[in-house]
Amino acid sequence: MRTRLNKQEKVTLPKRFTLFLFLFILSISNLQNAFAQVQLLKELQITNKALYFDGVKDQSSTNKSTDTPYDYAYGRTINPHGDCIKTYKHYVFMTWYRGGKEDRHVMLTRYNTQTGAMKTIEFPHQHTGLTGKWWIGETHNTIAIGICPRNGTIHLAYDMHAYRNVGNFTNDYFRYSYSQSNTVEVADSEFTLDKFVKDPIDGDYRHCTMNGVRDADNFSRMTYPEFFLNDDDELFLKMRQGSSYDGAMAYIKYDDSASKWGKFEKITALGAQSKGETHNWSIYGNVKFAGGKMRLGFQRRLHDGTDKFQYQNGVYYAYSDDPTGATQWKNHKGQAMTFPLVKASEVLVFEPGDWVETTQKNMVHIVGGFDFEVTDRGDEHIVSQVKDKQYNITKKLHTYRKAGDSDFTTVEYNAGSELYASGDNIYVIGLNGGRVNIVKTEGGTSNFEQVYQHTSGPTFDKGIVHINDGKLYYYLKTTGNSGDECTTYLQVFDLGITPSDVTSTEEIIKGSEELLIYPNPATKSFRIDMNGKSAKDVSIYTLNGTLIYQKNDVVDQSEINIDGQSAGLYVLKVTLDNGQKYSQKLMIE
Repeated sequence: MRTRLNKQEKVTLPKRFTLFLFLFILSISNLQNAFAQVQLLKELQITNKALYFDGVKDQSSTNKSTDTPYDYAYGRTINPHGDCIKTYKHYVFMTWYRGGKEDRHVMLTRYNTQTGAMKTIEFPHQHTGLTGKWWIGETHNTIAIGICPRNGTIHLAYDMHAYRNVGNFTNDYFRYSYSQSNTVEVADSEFTLDKFVKDPIDGDYRHCTMNGVRDADNFSRMTYPEFFLNDDDELFLKMRQGSSYDGAMAYIKYDDSASKWGKFEKITALGAQSKGETHNWSIYGNVKFAGGKMRLGFQRRLHDGTDKFQYQNGVYYAYSDDPTGATQWKNHKGQAMTFPLVKASEVLVFEPGDWVETTQKNMVHIVGGFDFEVTDRGDEHIVSQVKDKQYNITKKLHTYRKAGDSDFTTVEYNAGSELYASGDNIYVIGLNGGRVNIVKTEGGTSNFEQVYQHTSGPTFDKGIVHINDGKLYYYLKTTGNSGDECTTYLQVFDLGITPSDVTSTEEIIKGSEELLIYPNPATKSFRIDMNGKSAKDVSIYTLNGTLIYQKNDVVDQSEINIDGQSAGLYVLKVTLDNGQKYSQKLMIE
């Protein structure tokens, strides 16, 4: 008997499989209730030697002694901070600086969730500090990590705050490290520094370019690195180029076939005043790939100084119909925008300053509390915050639009300021009483309700969230510190989500080429006939997104042995070497 994977035919199951499927349908409501439960799956300490700034806030500090507290410029906590956690298959990657004040080395930890093994690489680079003053801690200088699934490379962009190619930063204005191909899954014993590529000029692991050619115009004055993937697993890096009053959102795309990056493309323009705007302005927000599109959400810092806004204003939003973001940028009404954007008003959604009464100069304070997310089906959500300094009133706002609707709705709400999407839900994930708290609403609504509150174990005062395949990976700093060192943890939660591609008992097929499955219930195995192709990945998931089986480099008609798995309905996902993806429900007796 064979099961055909294509986008038109349903799967024909053996009678025993069909009987189980019938029983599954009868109990589907009970299963859905069970899946809705958030569960802590893993908790482990990453290190008790993460760097922490335990001194005083002083940008003029001359305190260079390593025996005294570590003074700082902006905030105390640099671990965890920024784009510091990513997952790939059953691995979790976390970046951090090692303490104390005299150490400051860049570190990369890989954790294997299947075996429990944890391996850490120390890089030679040390935290630069404020404009090269190592004795003043600088929390803008995060360590971002990106994983390229197409060639198994690891990428780090780190320790930058708008550096120019002058003085201490001559030929050191950009900090980038990358690995050899297929490093992401090497054995623990092989996960070492020598898997990363040295700079051919300086002989170290820190490159000041991403394409092999030093180009200060392209790579200088960069801040806030963050890596992301599109739906084709192409890797991008976004950063702000410029300053707090004249800054542009820029991104760059990785060419995995050549193992090189291109040039930064600006979505918004530098020097807007010279190009038609009333003043220069800087961008505070993010660019990400969500809901099948590259999207930009931000607030603007207009270099005016005479209006009611102390710093930022507005909620601005745009998207591109081009999966690479190179063309087809539009505002929320679907109208083409100028590219790169000069006048932010082209993409204005609404003005939070209109929600407060004051009109006095510098009395509307809009800093922080901004984020946006989009569900898999395209529901768009934005949160923002505005403070009226004259009347001491702060309002938190939620702006949302259901997929297919024309207009956004804005309401006041009382949830947090960091949004996350998984499937068709929007989550607000943060800390309450020092422990993980999760609030959820269905996409396209503002019906937030608490679905989880952790109540035991260590307490935390800072955390960075990463969500993948229905799991929450929370990289956390414990409350308290030991001088210039602190302790970090990883907690992994199952969000209890049925994967979006398993929405009914109908099969969901992605792709157009034909595959055949030959199941053998007696041996709990099956053989895949891939029509002369080979697969770089075959994975099996439970309906709540837990990975239970994975095999790489599967050749045509390979046998997949699933002995030992419990009877039930699972999700089979196949990725061919050419990038085509297939997904189908699979019954195991």
